[in-house]
Amino acid sequence: MSYVQPIVIKVQVVFERDIFIKDYTAKLVKSLLISGNPRLEEVFARGKNLPPKPIHITPLYTTSLSKDGKKKRETVYTKYIPKDSTAKPPKVSRLRPVRIETGKTYFFYIGTNLSLLSDVLLGLSNIGKFVFGKWVVDVENISYEIHYIDLEKESEEITNILLKNIGRNNKERLQVKIVFESPTLLKDPLAIMRKKKKKLLLPLPEAIFSVPMFMMLIDKGRFRSSVFLRCMRYLKSVFDIPYTVLKTVNLVWYVYDNEVLPAMIGYVKYFVDNQILQYVQSITKMKYNLDFMEILSKSIILAQVYGVGDGRATGFGHITIKMNTIQR
Repeated sequence: MSYVQPIVIKVQVVFERDIFIKDYTAKLVKSLLISGNPRLEEVFARGKNLPPKPIHITPLYTTSLSKDGKKKRETVYTKYIPKDSTAKPPKVSRLRPVRIETGKTYFFYIGTNLSLLSDVLLGLSNIGKFVFGKWVVDVENISYEIHYIDLEKESEEITNILLKNIGRNNKERLQVKIVFESPTLLKDPLAIMRKKKKKLLLPLPEAIFSVPMFMMLIDKGRFRSSVFLRCMRYLKSVFDIPYTVLKTVNLVWYVYDNEVLPAMIGYVKYFVDNQILQYVQSITKMKYNLDFMEILSKSIILAQVYGVGDGRATGFGHITIKMNTIQR
């Protein structure tokens, strides 16, 4: 299985009639794709003890205007975000469904690899009318743009940023901002015993990058549990988490199969510890003959294509990442 020929497809869709949906709208996206190509149902199917799926979808998005007149994109799904310290979930009956409007353009993203591209495009080309819950969904128009990701080129650019930052003075730090655009469900890869790896609603760096780094080690033919866990510890040490994270990450309640469930949205800004990064680069070369900066750089790209955490193939864990240097 190859993850290093990543592709992002932006799909625009217009529906023929209004639909009111309380369930997570990524389920509608998944049903839409499977209706066009039933073979994709096997790709989306859950599996245990398998390599990560090379496919990721998002919920529906729409575009709106901000107060300053700029376009902004918003995820479309029924949600409840607590405004105080109370984290108690609301009753599903009290949550209002979202309205998918006739004639309005919505869009979503698909992250996949080259080997699955033909199946995904077949699904997109055959979409018409299908059943979703109590609704008959009729697609009026659909179009898409395919973006082939040059993993080597883009990872080299990130590696150069990391190397350049190491040479800077102590008054400057590299900041890595991760935005959780769709509800995100993380697990702690350092927790012992698989049953103990429950959902984690804290943006720990090793939890965010565990799946893409897993993918990279598999693709290099270097995956070993011991090596993977060591890389997770290195990630934990390389990224410093600021105290402001408690103000920038939010709990969100969403509906899935008529059940109200928690997830994480918002953003986190990590700071790269240059001294530790240098040490990690040296020790991974010496002990495992691995280029940690290369693996990290490629993991940053794959995270934005394939998503992070659990449920990537069902619309969770869609993120964007930006890097910039700031003054201490």
